[in-house]
Amino acid sequence: MNWFKIKNKYKIFLFLYIFANTLSGCVSNINDNNIDNLTSQKTQIALLLPIGSSDRNLSYLGKSLRDAAFLAKEDLGNNSFDIKTYDTFGKTNKGLIAYETAVRERTEIFIGPYLSKITRAISNKFPFNNFTILSLSNDPTVIGKNIFILGDTVTNRANNLIKYSIKNDKYRFALINPTKSKNAEIERKLVNKISLNNGILTFSTNYSNDIAKISKLAEIIKQKSKISNTNVIIFTGNPDKNMLHLAAELADISKSKSDDGIQIIGLSSWSNSASIISEPAFQNSWLALPDDRFRAIFENKFIKKFGYRPHPKSNLTYDAIAALGVLDKTPINRNLDKNKFKGLFNSNGFIGIDGIFRFNNDRIAEKELSVIQIINGQPNIIKKAKNRFP
Repeated sequence: MNWFKIKNKYKIFLFLYIFANTLSGCVSNINDNNIDNLTSQKTQIALLLPIGSSDRNLSYLGKSLRDAAFLAKEDLGNNSFDIKTYDTFGKTNKGLIAYETAVRERTEIFIGPYLSKITRAISNKFPFNNFTILSLSNDPTVIGKNIFILGDTVTNRANNLIKYSIKNDKYRFALINPTKSKNAEIERKLVNKISLNNGILTFSTNYSNDIAKISKLAEIIKQKSKISNTNVIIFTGNPDKNMLHLAAELADISKSKSDDGIQIIGLSSWSNSASIISEPAFQNSWLALPDDRFRAIFENKFIKKFGYRPHPKSNLTYDAIAALGVLDKTPINRNLDKNKFKGLFNSNGFIGIDGIFRFNNDRIAEKELSVIQIINGQPNIIKKAKNRFP
């Protein structure tokens, strides 16, 4: 089955991807699936997940990620994967132990960890390993020889929004970042995204945790914006009281008050907070959101099978297994562990629960996202995510 040649047919996508097989009943004991007999003909896949974490939300996430992986395997009717779960407990030392245990058991393909700190620890301790890791991290600064970053990264959201801005003749960008010491590498990657899309960085600045300095910084930003003819300001950090105060101070030069004002862009999940999207200073701002056309179908099927609602991030393992399943059905990619996942770099990408994605040379997932605009406290889609890459 060659999924890469299917274009603009979401119903067909959906049938092939999610309903490849009709499943009935529930898995009575998911651990039974973890103890498959290892055979040389099967690809050994390790899930590094925080199931035993003392943090209830993290444990819930780990369980959801595990179940979603097995749901994907069964949906695809795949009998050539042996999947086993290794508990990281959400702790770095436990994560390293889980990884080393899986290596001793001759695993060569890893899905996880979810936490960036554990992925980074593995990369630092085993920089020259020959195992492919599909990390669920959203940190684009984690690097490693064979580490692929599958999570929702700030650089991917920026890439989608920068491209949309430039298509709308807004190509002069300023970056407003949180505390500098914690964001230097992210800032460097964002500057690179602006450059690669033929945009221009007019200036970049940071705000501190001292709210008393916000008004002075706002005046500096206004002056720089006017001198440099900036037409887009990107807030790179997570929304907090300092960002809110700064945005309010900049309202008179932004589109929140004037049609010809500077466009504000947010790179974090503003839409998850009612107080953020109702903030007057953020009206008419642009955000990026995943394509949700498959989300409800996935969640309903998950609930029917496992009896509980999956964590919103559970699609990550489903997407990982499904992508590997596509490669496994392509003759040139047989014995995935021996081919080192060259097929993951296919420019046409893969179909995910939250839309299409692919890996570029930096091994960070590029995902097609929708662009939304906050209008009267509500998110409105102004550009739908595409169903194929150009």
